[in-house]
Amino acid sequence: MESNETILISVNIDNRPMRLRVSVQDEKQVLLASQLLNNRIEAFKRFGSNDPIDRLSWAALDLAGEVVRLPKETPEVNLPNVDDLKLLQDIENLLGNR
Repeated sequence: MESNETILISVNIDNRPMRLRVSVQDEKQVLLASQLLNNRIEAFKRFGSNDPIDRLSWAALDLAGEVVRLPKETPEVNLPNVDDLKLLQDIENLLGNR
């Protein structure tokens, strides 16, 4: 496989399907990013807004704030993989359904 090869993937952001063409080497990161964004959006649903644009805006601002607060030169961070995030999300769902 060549390093510049792309694939078409599907993700859902706040239950809205999106098809994206991404580099094969970036597929896992894009899937992880969409899951992270969905987790943030889910957290903002507790604020009571039914407007998906509000939730997306709050989540985007929250994530952008994290990026701005990062040191200018950040060492490589080992992000959790998609399976780990799914497990954490399942745990959060179980705890939230008490």
